[in-house]
Amino acid sequence: MIKKWDVAPAPNEKNPGRHKLAIKGEMKDIFLIVKNMGSICSRPEKTAGDFDFIIYLSKLEMDTMKKLKTVMTDLSTAAPEADTFGDEPAPFAAPTPKLKIEPQAAPKAQPAPQAAPQPAPRPAAAPAPAPAPAPAPAAQQPPVIPAGRSTSGMGLPSQAVKKKEDAPIPVAPVPAAVAAAPSASSRIKAKWSMELPLIPTYSFQTLIAGSHNRFAHAAAMAVVENPGVIYNPLLLFGTPGTGKTHFVNAISYGLSASIGQSNIFVTDGIKLSRGIELAVKENAIPWLEGLLAKAKVLIIDDVHLLMVSEVNKKYLTKWLNDFVAQNKQIVVTSVFPPKSLSGLEDAVGFQFTQGWMVDLKMPNAQAYKSILQQLLQGLDIKLSDEDISAIFAAGPMPFGDAVKTMEDMRKLEKFLVNSNNNLSHAQLLDMLLGSGDVLDPSPVTEPEAQQSATWQPAKKDAWFKWGMFYPKGMRREAEYALYCLHERSKELGLNTDWSQVFLEEYNSDELYGIPFHIGNLATERGVNGAIVLGPQPTSALGAQEAEFRHIAFKILDSYLVKGAWLPLSRLKSKAAYAKILMDLV
Repeated sequence: MIKKWDVAPAPNEKNPGRHKLAIKGEMKDIFLIVKNMGSICSRPEKTAGDFDFIIYLSKLEMDTMKKLKTVMTDLSTAAPEADTFGDEPAPFAAPTPKLKIEPQAAPKAQPAPQAAPQPAPRPAAAPAPAPAPAPAPAAQQPPVIPAGRSTSGMGLPSQAVKKKEDAPIPVAPVPAAVAAAPSASSRIKAKWSMELPLIPTYSFQTLIAGSHNRFAHAAAMAVVENPGVIYNPLLLFGTPGTGKTHFVNAISYGLSASIGQSNIFVTDGIKLSRGIELAVKENAIPWLEGLLAKAKVLIIDDVHLLMVSEVNKKYLTKWLNDFVAQNKQIVVTSVFPPKSLSGLEDAVGFQFTQGWMVDLKMPNAQAYKSILQQLLQGLDIKLSDEDISAIFAAGPMPFGDAVKTMEDMRKLEKFLVNSNNNLSHAQLLDMLLGSGDVLDPSPVTEPEAQQSATWQPAKKDAWFKWGMFYPKGMRREAEYALYCLHERSKELGLNTDWSQVFLEEYNSDELYGIPFHIGNLATERGVNGAIVLGPQPTSALGAQEAEFRHIAFKILDSYLVKGAWLPLSRLKSKAAYAKILMDLV
């Protein structure tokens, strides 16, 4: 039941017409709202104060407002308490849409407050995520980089960074039981959202169990029924596309029925480590510690991305160990297997592998197709069994990539709606994936290089601001890629002018810190999106390209920067450039 709701303008530099919808109600109501309102809705985010959730609406025209009122009336037993379209928003916490980060010369280490905080949910009185911190300045000592991390070493920073101040956002008052000054907590909330928003459609009801995840499913259900008793901590690990994100959401929703969503804190390695650093910087550790102490369950997605530094190490160590000692449940996920986490465990002073570890596998062909058909149905995409097998199952494509590709297809469909091209969904997907393309691995020729060198991006300050990262010594290929992107945009009639903010080189033979360098520079330069030209296959990163791509995109996503990937093998593929355009717009 919706108890009350409020909608108000929330413009940002990307979307002047954006609104925010604040709702006091249950998750099942949120799911119905998103289902009815469709693609204009952002992912729901828990918040504090008078409301339980916020949803950002990309636009709010009169017909949309009328539909929203109808939906809210249907979900309410009485008329909504608030309907202030066009008025000032009621105060509630919300993350900033963009963060700017600047590299910082090593400042002096700040004195660390006493105890290590834990990102726990907001106090029981107000179910909301503790939007938390942005990166704090690093101590004079370099960040602690666990030894022996192998591939997972790419998940550690090479440099600590400091965030610029953003405009403050209205924040719900902090309960009196929390010890720190409200101003400090407000500043943290305004800068950095520490908690991950949940996905309403990722529940146990929509989770297809099979031989690939049977043990993980049993362990997850045991955690839901008896948190903190048997499997603590629970470590779920597997390559991208094996269902870790679905389990994170399903466990959270399952636990919320018994202990309440306000007692569950869901975060990831980046948000948690940077959040603690900002709390130190803002002298808000007592506030954060009090907030986290109320959590009964902590879920950390992508724990391998924890950035351990001298600033946050003592807090991470104390907080994680206290959780287990107090029989509070911890659930973590990792792309890498337990043996690759040993260096991180040494750095943090906590054993993620001391409880129960479950390996998630890619499903067999039949289960894969069943899961994919479920995703297609949810996105209202029509493909034959032959199309599914030809487009997705041959690889098979990780489910996260499959969902992103289908969302890109929907964008392309909208862009081409006026072009009199009555293309099927299979044909549109082929325009993005180029499954029939013959890859041309030949190097950029001299005439191609000269042609691309004569073209320059528009000098005007366009709405789209992109940057590009390329392997060391491959600037000519990067310039050629940008030229091809511009030409493909014209061919598709997209008319998407952009400002090319930077071309930045990276060392493809350096295993440590490159993904964080990409994320830091992209946010420092204030771009909407970042294109990464993949490493040479013979380089150190080339041997781990899938992991490199996954980590770089996770970091960019945490900074609210869109990412697009161009493998060197597809430098001359038209489909690859159509996919990049849809990833970024």
